[in-house]
Amino acid sequence: MIYLFFISTCFSVLFFLLLMAKKDKRTDHFFLALIFLFISINSLYISFFYTSEELFYTPLFSEFNYAIPLLYGPLLWFYAKSITNKDYKLRLRQSWHFLPFVVFLFILVLPLWTDYTLLDSKHLGYPLIKLVITPAYLISVLMILRNYRLKLKTLLSYEYRMNHMWLSWVTAGAIILWAIASAGFVYNEMNEVHKTLLYDFYVLSFLGVFLFALAFVAFNKTDIMYNLNFEKLPEDLTEENNESDRTRPEEYGNNKQYEAIILQLNDFIKKEKPYLDPLLSISSLAEKSGIPQYKISVVLNKVLKQRFYDYINSYRVELVKERLKKGDTEQFSILGIALDSGFNSKASFNRVFKKKAGMTPSQYLKSIPGNSN
Repeated sequence: MIYLFFISTCFSVLFFLLLMAKKDKRTDHFFLALIFLFISINSLYISFFYTSEELFYTPLFSEFNYAIPLLYGPLLWFYAKSITNKDYKLRLRQSWHFLPFVVFLFILVLPLWTDYTLLDSKHLGYPLIKLVITPAYLISVLMILRNYRLKLKTLLSYEYRMNHMWLSWVTAGAIILWAIASAGFVYNEMNEVHKTLLYDFYVLSFLGVFLFALAFVAFNKTDIMYNLNFEKLPEDLTEENNESDRTRPEEYGNNKQYEAIILQLNDFIKKEKPYLDPLLSISSLAEKSGIPQYKISVVLNKVLKQRFYDYINSYRVELVKERLKKGDTEQFSILGIALDSGFNSKASFNRVFKKKAGMTPSQYLKSIPGNSN
């Protein structure tokens, strides 16, 4: 058990150093590095709990560690804000998020030279505050993810949704970790237990998984998502438009202009076939076609009444149909044809194909006249 805590500390410190050493100084990496740093301090402190009573009850270290959980909620919130908007910066007026930590740390440390018994944080209502503040921030992070997901539905491709999924898993992990820690705390208080090895084992085991998930997200899955900036996109591109946005489509042009854009877009897609790229996004399509991104979004949402995914996938489905009719299944599997046509997975292909064609790919293949499969 003790060695596991030391390992957790070492990995947390390692991830902290790796993030801080990255050449591209990103705001999300900074907040994630701080999370790792404070996790390492907590893990080190718990290891002292089982090895050295003197170090465990060192007043300054003990009280600083006791106040650290008040930082996890704000840091995760700032991490979510910064990873979903590359231009996000911590502003001075937002420093109030760290006020509970500063206030409780001050209250805990102030009486050190007078009466050590005053440091019992139970008399300060700290446990209850800690149990309330963290879930409040977790709920706020879930709201950030919800708004982010709504915008992704309209604008972006598979890879962006994967990044959203990973951030969602990180948040879910934080919620589970908080639930385990809270349940253990309540149990300890009700039974007046101070050293519960099994409880610490559960917390540590999940913490280890959580650490590696965070590290995986930080080093592998956030570069594309970090490059998004929804703040600069027109409000009417999201699903959260207000009524005034819906009643003013003409501000982007008239019907003739819409028709010209649609013809230009359809012509480009048929000739260049950008949909063959499984990572195609509306921004990359705009760059390749030379049509401004907001114009593509407007004609899709306002005129064609389609989401970007549906529009692009319709071309992919038609290509698959053509290849099935040509008998390409003699050389390739249906999945192979789908992947060549721009789909990124079997599940998404089957779902989209059935939605567009009204039948599964296999059923469609059997329905082709003269097909022997």
